[in-house]
Amino acid sequence: MCAIVDVNVAHEVFGDSPSPPAEKFYEWLESGGGRLIVGGKLLKELEETSPDFRRWGVAAQLAGKMITVNEREVETRTRQIEREGAIRSDDPHILALAQVSGARLLYSNDRDLGDDFRDRKLIENPQGRVYTTRRDKNAPQALDNTKFRRSHRELLRRNVCRKPD
Repeated sequence: MCAIVDVNVAHEVFGDSPSPPAEKFYEWLESGGGRLIVGGKLLKELEETSPDFRRWGVAAQLAGKMITVNEREVETRTRQIEREGAIRSDDPHILALAQVSGARLLYSNDRDLGDDFRDRKLIENPQGRVYTTRRDKNAPQALDNTKFRRSHRELLRRNVCRKPD
């Protein structure tokens, strides 16, 4: 299984005070249940903003828990997505990384990016899935994403990766 972590949740996954869903996501990566996919602009963002990610990434790369995708391929696809102009978010580089790598699970709290990632016109075969800890003020307590819920568990059990073309 392949997953992408947005920079807006890196502190949750790799930091000292993870939420329960972030802690389970980290355990999933550490146990080999999933592999983190990085590359291009996202890798630079993670390295610049998260010292905890930098430390984890060195060992993870050696252990095969993190895969770095060719930067040039990601940048080429990013420019293509930008030219098409069919996205709501300001993260074409993350969508490009998913398209190039085949990763179909995104951990992010960015609503617009989540909508783009689930858009079958952008991420298909299989459709993108979003793992989030964003708190919706209008949602009932039973739907509190800051707690580890069944929906989180199901996302970590799915095979949400496809072989790139």
